[in-house]
Amino acid sequence: FVTNASKIFQDDVYCEVIKIGGVVRNKDRFVRRRQRLIGPNESTLKAMEVLTRCHIVVAGQTVACLGDWKGIKRVRKIVLDCMNNIHPIYSLKTLMIERELARNEQMKNKDWQPYIPHFKKIRSQTDDVKVKKKKSFDHANGLKGAAKRLSKKLKD
Repeated sequence: FVTNASKIFQDDVYCEVIKIGGVVRNKDRFVRRRQRLIGPNESTLKAMEVLTRCHIVVAGQTVACLGDWKGIKRVRKIVLDCMNNIHPIYSLKTLMIERELARNEQMKNKDWQPYIPHFKKIRSQTDDVKVKKKKSFDHANGLKGAAKRLSKKLKD
């Protein structure tokens, strides 16, 4: 990281330290989402580095990135989305498609919106189940019912 850190003295290289510790309150969730950001064998992190052309280091409750301005902006969005429970693979897939479209001479001047995927959030089945409301207590009928139950108990 020292050789990469010395690049900060160049004019076109920027750095940013993104604090991710306060985004998620639950420690277990935080650890899982940070691990999701890193990926198995750091594969997600390496893919982010290649696609954004930035050097990224995840340490503790911070993510440090070093690179050009556009790359850092993309890394920041991916990291914060990941901590807000959006998997980084969706953003990486979008970046890959944008990169391919930028390479293609015919597509440079066209609108890319139809080619970029739009991911919808899938609602779980627990959202569909409506919470049953308790019936409000009707004083007139409630007192009559209570009186009947009381009279039955007294007869027995």
